[in-house]
Amino acid sequence: MNIAQIFVATRQETTIRIDAMTVDLLDTAVPTGIMLGLDYFQPLKITNTQPDGSTIVKTLQCQGLDWSITPNQMQVTVTTLEPITDGFTLNSNVQGIIDTSVLAY
Repeated sequence: MNIAQIFVATRQETTIRIDAMTVDLLDTAVPTGIMLGLDYFQPLKITNTQPDGSTIVKTLQCQGLDWSITPNQMQVTVTTLEPITDGFTLNSNVQGIIDTSVLAY
């Protein structure tokens, strides 16, 4: 019951979703080492700049990695999903901040 209540509470207000992002690892501005080390359920802090100049900042979880590698390109599409609740994850600089994150199960 507690899990169902958390799920409903975190989804009752709709927001703009970021379902996936494609990253070009040959772009020098991309932290390639971090991208290569991504793992499932890892928390990601994503900033999306909109055409009007406004930004959307979301903390999401990595749910899938789709690699596209050819001799002239190296891209990864990261599928994301909102976590059920903001949790405390050890060794995370996004969800491991004392007094700002909660201990979740």
